[in-house]
Order: sequence, then C-alpha cells, then structure tokens
Amino acid sequence: MVLRIILYILAAVSLWYSYMIYSVHSGSPFFLVWTALGVVLVLIGIALRVGLFKKLPVWLNICLASVAGIAVIVTAVLLVIIVSYSRNDPKKGLDYIIVLGSQVRPDGPSKVLKYRLDTAVEYLRENTDTVCIVSGGKGTNELDSEAAVMKAYLVAAGIDTGRIIVEDRSTTTNENIKFSKVFLKDGASIGLITNDFHLFRAVYLCKEQGLEDVSPIRADSDVFYRPNNYLREVFAFIKDSMFS
Repeated sequence: MVLRIILYILAAVSLWYSYMIYSVHSGSPFFLVWTALGVVLVLIGIALRVGLFKKLPVWLNICLASVAGIAVIVTAVLLVIIVSYSRNDPKKGLDYIIVLGSQVRPDGPSKVLKYRLDTAVEYLRENTDTVCIVSGGKGTNELDSEAAVMKAYLVAAGIDTGRIIVEDRSTTTNENIKFSKVFLKDGASIGLITNDFHLFRAVYLCKEQGLEDVSPIRADSDVFYRPNNYLREVFAFIKDSMFS
C-alpha cells in the first residue's frame, strides 16, 4: 500500500513537471519523457494493486527487474559524471572561445542562451585579446540565426564587433563544433562556453572532432529546469556515443 502511494505521488510530480517543461515552449519534445515516466509509474502501481507481478513467470520478473536496474544504474552514473564535470576553472588568455548556440525568441536570446552569452561577455572583458566564435544556425521556429542574435547581444554589451566571428550554419552541437573549427588557427588555445548541464557532452564532441585540448567554460542554468536538462543530456550522450 505504502509503495503504491509513493509511486502515485512520483507519477503526479512527473506529470506536473512534464507540463511545466512543455509550457515554456522550448521546442524540444523531451517533456514527453517525463510524461512517459509518470504513466509507467501509474501502471506499475496498478500492476501491484492487482498482483500482476505475482502472476508472471519468475524468469520474466527477473528480466524486467534487471533491465530496470541497469537503466537506473547507467543513468545515475552518467548523471554523476555530467554534474561533476560542470564545475571548472577556465583558463585565462585563450586565443578563441566558442559560444554554442541555443534557441532564440522574437525578443532575443532565450534564458539558456543568455546565460552563455553573459559568461562570454565576462570572459571577453577580462581577456581582451580573445576572439569569440558565436555558433548557431536558424531553426524552423526562429526569425534569425542564433549566431546573428548572439553577435548583436555581445555588441550591445560592449564587445568589439571585430572580435566576433559568426558561424551560422549549424543545427546541432556536433555541427557547432565542426563548422567552428574552420575559423581556428593551428595551435590556438580554445575555450568552449555552454551551460553546466551541456558541458560534458560538448567537450566530448570536441574530442570526437579532433579538438583534444579544449578549456570548458561553465555558464549557469535555471535551477528549476536542471533535472530535465541533465536527464536529456544523459539520453543525448548515449545517442552521440553510439551514432556520432
């Protein structure tokens, strides 16, 4: 009885969180994962109520428990790695910093992107010889390329336009890095700016693209949406590891 109540409470929280993620219109369908989790928790509660697991063969119960256990362990390990990697002390005086794009809205950068850009502004003010590459193409729900909006934001913050290079073709993190590489001089020192939840995978993709010595530079993120963002990165990292 107590277990079922806990499952139903967790299901309600998961479904509520799914709606909250959906309501910000981020353009990502990942909120459906929280919806699916809530539905699964309800179904498990119902299955316990009717004694379904007692009616299944022992081997099938073992298989289901094993799959669920492995999934939880893999997710937990990756979350620990991703969260621990998001704490860093960036190197000073880098030749280039690459700022990865994110969604832009009709009134300017999204909140996630503003965190990245504000971090870039702070770094560029402290390191006056560093050149900044803003990377991001135009999505189907965007009025202009992410890179163009990013450049305008930096210029408005007082960064010299001559220090900003625009890469406006990319549509994924992998393309951000791939297309930004062409602007880098051989042997240059490089920093990568993105949000805390995204940093581990972004640096991993840099190494996949041959950029071995990249200095990660952490931008902040909204605390309320971190569970969603960190969990999404687990799925994205697994996908990139298998198919990139």
